[in-house]
Amino acid sequence: MKRILFFLLWGAFFLVLNTASHAIEEAFPSSISYRSLESDLTFKQLPLSTDIEMHINSVVSRVSVKQTFSNQSEQWLEGVYQFPLPENAAVDTLKMHIGQRIIEGEVQEKQQAKRTYEKAKAEGKRASLVEQVRDNLFTTKLANIAPGESITIHIEFQQLVHNDGTHFSVRMPLGITPRYEPVETTPESSHSNNDDHGYYSSDDSETTYLETVYLETPASDTTELPPAVTQFNTGTQPDRPVNVTVHLNPGFDLSLLDSPYHQIVTQKNGDQYTIKLENPAQAERDFVLNWQPQLGQEPKVALFSENYDDHNYHVLMMLPPTHDFVQQKTQPREMIFVIDSSGSMSGDSMQQAKQGLYYALTQLRNEDTFNIIDFDHDANKLFDEAVPVTPSNLEMAKYFVATLEADGGTEIAKAINLALDKPNSNILRQVIFLTDGSIGNERQIFQMIENQLGNNRLFTIGIGAAPNSHFMSKAANYGRGTFTYIGKASEVQSQLEKLFKKLRYPALENLSLENQSLVNGTAGKLELYPGRLRDLYLGEPLFVSYRTAKSGHNSIQVKGQADSYDWSFKLPPVTNGKDKGIARLWARMKIDSIKSDFNLSHKQSREQILQTALDYHLVSDYTSLVAVDKTPARVMEELKKLQLANRTPAGWKAPHGSQHGSGHGYPQGGTTANLAMLIGLLSLLLALTYQFTLSRRNRSNA
Repeated sequence: MKRILFFLLWGAFFLVLNTASHAIEEAFPSSISYRSLESDLTFKQLPLSTDIEMHINSVVSRVSVKQTFSNQSEQWLEGVYQFPLPENAAVDTLKMHIGQRIIEGEVQEKQQAKRTYEKAKAEGKRASLVEQVRDNLFTTKLANIAPGESITIHIEFQQLVHNDGTHFSVRMPLGITPRYEPVETTPESSHSNNDDHGYYSSDDSETTYLETVYLETPASDTTELPPAVTQFNTGTQPDRPVNVTVHLNPGFDLSLLDSPYHQIVTQKNGDQYTIKLENPAQAERDFVLNWQPQLGQEPKVALFSENYDDHNYHVLMMLPPTHDFVQQKTQPREMIFVIDSSGSMSGDSMQQAKQGLYYALTQLRNEDTFNIIDFDHDANKLFDEAVPVTPSNLEMAKYFVATLEADGGTEIAKAINLALDKPNSNILRQVIFLTDGSIGNERQIFQMIENQLGNNRLFTIGIGAAPNSHFMSKAANYGRGTFTYIGKASEVQSQLEKLFKKLRYPALENLSLENQSLVNGTAGKLELYPGRLRDLYLGEPLFVSYRTAKSGHNSIQVKGQADSYDWSFKLPPVTNGKDKGIARLWARMKIDSIKSDFNLSHKQSREQILQTALDYHLVSDYTSLVAVDKTPARVMEELKKLQLANRTPAGWKAPHGSQHGSGHGYPQGGTTANLAMLIGLLSLLLALTYQFTLSRRNRSNA
């Protein structure tokens, strides 16, 4: 009997080990091959190439993104790929290129678009679906790719060009940083349909980092399914080549034109510049293009307009005066520096953040006070209260920064609570966040900032090759501050020099847009977004979008207050209204404003966003683009669904102490549940064997 038990035990032990090894492999995939999501078959990574073309006219950019899926297997496939876009992108066009044929997509309510796509997929028709996961993260699905076939998905969007007073720039995100969301976040606390719960899973060799995105679905949307997992390979990287071409018509002569993170080739033809990448890049570092004109001494105003249906739509850009012509304020400030040392900051990002904080400490003035808050899965102050700028306090601060290491989760809410603990301070409080913003509970944080800001000002500094710019820019908007992007270590000083000029004073405060025309004895109302205008900081533009009725005359005036005088500017009347895409930019800014209104119920917000997106043919939280080829291509063959992996951002490293998914504080998903059950089964078998042996021994002794 003992021999039988011995063999049974060891047989069970090897069975458990074998099964456990498969469970580990499944939980912690390490190769660039991936398994079909609908079968046990595995395939090599599908080639996926991306071609980006930008047409920039002054501050309006029209961008096309073409993703080519090539099926080199012998199976009929469904490709799924997640990719970033700018957070202010108004996505309005989808085209599916099959050979010489082009199938146009249409915007549908999200659930209807999903049903349209699934029906076409089941019928063997080629179909594509573009969905918004969050403001700057999208998913493309492409069904029924035939063996040996290549299909191109063509997406177009409109966006505004950034300007900081001395430089114009566009940034095209190409990489995705894995994101983290606290496990205690609930639909009630986040109040968002597109918040996600992220986790990392890892082993100690070639590691695949996963971001799982779950939709917080209201009861009325019970058919909503979570989008595909974003897969990151940190071992052998998948090939994700990107080509970028920019056609730039700046409207002025340039004193500077460069791309800080990529090698480019530039040609000039008349007033237009054509910029291309010298060689295809990999989708792991954001593409940035900068150009610089000569600026004047007064605030500059540019107005773009489009006639669309029954309204005139406008986008107004205001630039502040240059630094030399603004009187500096010298009032004392309380400077609160908040540095992210969570696991997602591992590698180059942590070093850039430290370097940035070292420089920031040198910019403090004798009359200032300061403190430092470090956060990962917890948040801690260096000093109990802000302290004077003395040599000993600065030395303590530098030592504190030097000892920081990147690990743990990104519990940014705790840092917000500590940083904004004096909402009614009598002195100017400026809070500076250095982070990659790799979180999923953005809306929860936005609401915290709005509720706790008081008379503080919050400024964000985006760190790394692919920061979460949606979170960074929106957090700065809620904080009535600005967003600064640092993509590499050599930019730290130059970018922070600009920021500290902004921190010293705003150029214009209490800005407003007023319609001086009278309609029935009262001033005509403007549908203005954002509804409340922030301060206009030195070197930081302010974009405002509004619409007016076509009938009647409108006299619009911009007003503001400088340090020593009141300022106003009367906008020129609209003459042609032929700037294409302005109406959709207005609609995109309206959707942002609706999402930012925490007084709206989920139902009210959903209805308003859905109607606006349908009216202006835009992708949103509740609408998607879908294109279907009417001719069936696959008749009897089985379809395999494949998830294409993303490259990790350049310079990003696995968090310290992350072997076997532990040590870095990221919440683990349910991927190891089977392994835990098997280990439990083994323990149970050992316990039963021990009990049986002990019982036999007791009976023998008796």
